Amino acid sequence: MKPFSFAFGSIHHAATAQPRAGGASLDVLRFMAASFILLFHYGSTAPIALSTLFPVLSQGWLATDFFLLLSGYILSRAYGSRLVTSHMRRSHFLLRRFARLWPSHILVLLTFGVFVLASSAAGFAPNHAEKYGLVDFIAQAFMVHGWGMMHAEAWNTPTWTLSALLVCYALFSFYVPLVYKRSLQVMLAMSAGVLLVAHLLALTLAYHPLVDLPFAWGLLRAIPLFMLGNLIERMTADLRLSKTAFWLSLAGAFTGISLLCLLPRNPYSDNAIVLLLGTVLAVSGGVTFHETIVTHRMGRASFALFLTHSLVGAIWFGLCPKLIDHFALGTPAQWGLWGSGVVAALVTAFLFDALVDKPLSQWVSKLPFIKGGI
Repeated sequence: MKPFSFAFGSIHHAATAQPRAGGASLDVLRFMAASFILLFHYGSTAPIALSTLFPVLSQGWLATDFFLLLSGYILSRAYGSRLVTSHMRRSHFLLRRFARLWPSHILVLLTFGVFVLASSAAGFAPNHAEKYGLVDFIAQAFMVHGWGMMHAEAWNTPTWTLSALLVCYALFSFYVPLVYKRSLQVMLAMSAGVLLVAHLLALTLAYHPLVDLPFAWGLLRAIPLFMLGNLIERMTADLRLSKTAFWLSLAGAFTGISLLCLLPRNPYSDNAIVLLLGTVLAVSGGVTFHETIVTHRMGRASFALFLTHSLVGAIWFGLCPKLIDHFALGTPAQWGLWGSGVVAALVTAFLFDALVDKPLSQWVSKLPFIKGGI
């Protein structure tokens, strides 16, 4: 059958997949998601809190939830077919995912530890010293800190999602045959069921909305959003959009999210935002842009930015108050100092990707027990 093309005003699904649809757009989207997380974490250190200037930045849960949805979407896209057709053993899949995350994670965590010890020894104890305990460090080293056994954020805080994703990966390897090749109607019903059950569990067990469950309930938050990302990928795997339709859809989704963030929080607006985030995923995976070295590097650097920005922020914004006091810096200079911190985090991410993460991941992937599985 000849593939259908997309004409603006209606949505068609291709009978056969076009090559690299979503390749460039998903790479850029991953980088933008990591950048949003950075701005949320750095926003409170600005001369004027960014959340007062841009209300959407007061909703930090947006970035985390989108990261979880995006992780489920991309994993289903990359590994779903291979797991379903038995081209990859479950143990090999899980080993490869752990090997992709852990080496760079532990390297950044060890660097964080050296920084905290060195600064403390020099008489400059870090802010919020209670976040840098030994037990929390060990939990993060073994990547179990997002499993509900730790009750406070510590050290490299964003990596709780990586810890939770390890559980999501394990579950995915078991349930992926159940969602692959299902009809659209069945997958829509499954999506609604996942959201409904997750909301009920969140309200019953944690007495808290699903979308921004506290740290101790990380798995309850991560698993359903990851599963929803899987289902969105399956439901829209053959969706193809023109560039015009993509930009209009993206603008509409982001406008809707921004407006909903201005309203008082309630379950209806929360779910509407999650659906709009899912729309961003779907349209980004359905449009074909020319891939360049820049888009590829942005996609790779998103992981590095996610891993390193807390460490860079701890160093940079730990020094800023001392510089501001010593030089009596005014507001414009303070903004320049803050902006330089953002630039430093971005530069560090690209350097870490090029000089550390990429060569390290390539070396690890060639180890016999990783390459061949166990």
